[in-house]
Amino acid sequence: MKFEDIFRQYWAFGLNNITVNRSLTFNDWIKSKNDYQINSQVSKDEFIISSFDRQYFLKPLSKDCNRFASASLESIIKIDDLKILPKNISWLLIKQYYSAYYAAHVVLRFLGFSLSQFDSESIRSIKQVADLFSNLNGIAIESGYYLIDFGINSLNINCKKIDIKKDGGSHVALWKLFGEKIKFISIDILTKVSSQEVQPLTDKLDQLLQNLSYVGSSDYSWLSRIRNELNYKHLHGAWHPYDTARSCSADILKNLKSWMTDPTSIELSNLTGKELLRFSNTCMFIIGLAHTISQDMTKRCSNGKSFLDIGYSKIYNIT
Repeated sequence: MKFEDIFRQYWAFGLNNITVNRSLTFNDWIKSKNDYQINSQVSKDEFIISSFDRQYFLKPLSKDCNRFASASLESIIKIDDLKILPKNISWLLIKQYYSAYYAAHVVLRFLGFSLSQFDSESIRSIKQVADLFSNLNGIAIESGYYLIDFGINSLNINCKKIDIKKDGGSHVALWKLFGEKIKFISIDILTKVSSQEVQPLTDKLDQLLQNLSYVGSSDYSWLSRIRNELNYKHLHGAWHPYDTARSCSADILKNLKSWMTDPTSIELSNLTGKELLRFSNTCMFIIGLAHTISQDMTKRCSNGKSFLDIGYSKIYNIT
């Protein structure tokens, strides 16, 4: 088995059969107030959106999948042009992080989950629809970041607000959700498939989780922590005067296209004392995982041309 064989079993139901479309993003679809209802009483931090057909909300979800997949590729392509400052790897690493961050958004949406921000305009639209169906009753729904669950074969979407400040910000909240879903899949797949077939892959996912939690980083936030240290504190010797170990820098530069290979070939363990290489390889693994799943989903659209063909695939085909 390969990673795509595992993750295919957890795709949001029906997403792979969404074809090329001109849908709004999910947030803009919410603001449009079209094609959805709110048929049950809302609370200040949770509500359920209903539709007559899953395609009504899967199309906006596909738009966001394409948007994040394209952003991930745009962030990782051609990042190795270091002719002027060949020892400088700071922005290279930061771009790897953002590519991995967007890739994590892609993977989560493929699985039927998103961390989406509802601003005041979005909430106003939700309140108007809830009121139209007599399910607002004076409740002041709060704006902020919501965990959206599209996954199961249902006509409902559950929207539950999360406390971004408590979770350490939007990046940490994203990594927490990503880590939780990867952990679930790593454990659950062993109940569905013989361990002999999937053990090497679940071992790799466990290595990923170990890196996301490295040196006691809570909520799978190690990548975000290192990115902050690189970006704002200029630590780890990635900026002038470049005191990063030469072997570590050389390995990072050598692995810049590893995301295009089989993710199982990317080393995630045996990296003690090579924190920047651990950071880089972990980012590359997440990017590669999203790329592998994207390619698989593109091939498995039975209704026509996959929605990924107009963004993600076009960008990948010019690499």
